[in-house]
Amino acid sequence: MSQAVTIHHDLGDIVMKPNGKINAVRLKKVIRTALDQYQSEENVPAKVVHAEAERRHDNAYQSIGYYLKLYRLRRDFTQVELASKTGIRQHHLSEMEHNKRPLGKVNAKKLAEILDCDYRQFL
Repeated sequence: MSQAVTIHHDLGDIVMKPNGKINAVRLKKVIRTALDQYQSEENVPAKVVHAEAERRHDNAYQSIGYYLKLYRLRRDFTQVELASKTGIRQHHLSEMEHNKRPLGKVNAKKLAEILDCDYRQFL
């Protein structure tokens, strides 16, 4: 069994007990780099985030399909996985995400339950 690896950082101390043989120097460097990047992240104003999203998504931005895809990706589901969980056909989900098919209240409630959100977001 490997020896414990301890990393001291401004954000806190980390102690890891690896299950196998590891390169402790490399592991410490990777974790310190990640912690440094996290610590140096700047706050981005919401206006900037919305402007970039609107530029990238054009007319679909903040549409029902946009939110459906956003919530699906947030839960890390593929369309196929979401289809099997809700009983809604995958190609119907694709059409809904592309604003080519309305969701309806029944489907909105099914989707919201699985995606852990308010069904009114989809109406």
